[in-house]
Amino acid sequence: MTTIPAFRRRSLLLGAAGSLALPSLVRAQGAERIRILLDWGWLPYHSAFFLAQEKGYFRDAGVEVEIEQGRGSNTTAIVVGQRSYDMGHLNITNAAAAIAKGVPLKSVAVYQHRTSASFVGIKGRVSLTGPDSLKGLKIGSTPGGSDGLSLSVFKRSNNIPDSALNVISLDASSKTAALLTGQVDVVSGDSHAYRAIVMGAGHEPEVLELARYGVPLLGFGFAANEQAVKDKPEGIRRVLTAMRRAFADAANDTEAACTLIRGKVQVAGNQAQCVNYTRGLQALSQSPTDAGWGRQTEAEWKALVDTLTAVGEIRQQRPVESYFTNDLLPRA
Repeated sequence: MTTIPAFRRRSLLLGAAGSLALPSLVRAQGAERIRILLDWGWLPYHSAFFLAQEKGYFRDAGVEVEIEQGRGSNTTAIVVGQRSYDMGHLNITNAAAAIAKGVPLKSVAVYQHRTSASFVGIKGRVSLTGPDSLKGLKIGSTPGGSDGLSLSVFKRSNNIPDSALNVISLDASSKTAALLTGQVDVVSGDSHAYRAIVMGAGHEPEVLELARYGVPLLGFGFAANEQAVKDKPEGIRRVLTAMRRAFADAANDTEAACTLIRGKVQVAGNQAQCVNYTRGLQALSQSPTDAGWGRQTEAEWKALVDTLTAVGEIRQQRPVESYFTNDLLPRA
């Protein structure tokens, strides 16, 4: 049985402070209450949650929502699966790995159907034209977690032996400085985050997206614990309905979305970096105006599960359909 990490209690206490940043979250009379745990502390793309509250989309959908900050998608998957929260906003690849290990979780919507995992450098210093262009470069990467996983899948998919790449292990917090000061040539990580960082430093980013080279990992979406799926299906659907509207607003006016979140909570970077960060993720995401927003396919899940199995992340086989459901998506 999967256990909650040792820092779970402290995380919840910190999360309670985070929930206060969204005051009076939709106290609609008779509305079903849903608790949501985010993937991380406040980041630019979380502006949609503030939009949903500020514009009354949760209230319109008839749901009362409490939102707390997270400490990484791996932890969010475990904690939500243990029913401390009804839903989680997280990287669905992490959710898949947790489900395979027995966490009672189900993916209920995916809006980023391809990973944003990438190699990012500075144009003029490097030229990233394909897998072979990485050879000879100093690559800053954080071992373990999604960074290490995507790098492992990339090497396997492109028949690249470990010895062919010069990977330098760096803590996540030190990769930015290492890239900007030239200690490494490129870093591995989410393109939307590092594009914004490089542009904020006055450079033009050079990006090689892993999704273009055989890495079928999924990005962001929503998952719910299996008990909530059984007990609160309509509440989950209402949350997704409200969030779809909010994502559409954020896409239509990203400047305003960033102004809103930066006025409510502390978000790293300036307004331009917030906008670039959010637009980078939007470019990799399904349009919220699409009729099939959030819908998952058996083919993409099979590709994900097969890939995670090949690199040893999944060791116990289970039916692909046990990982996800489309039954709780917005009706319109």
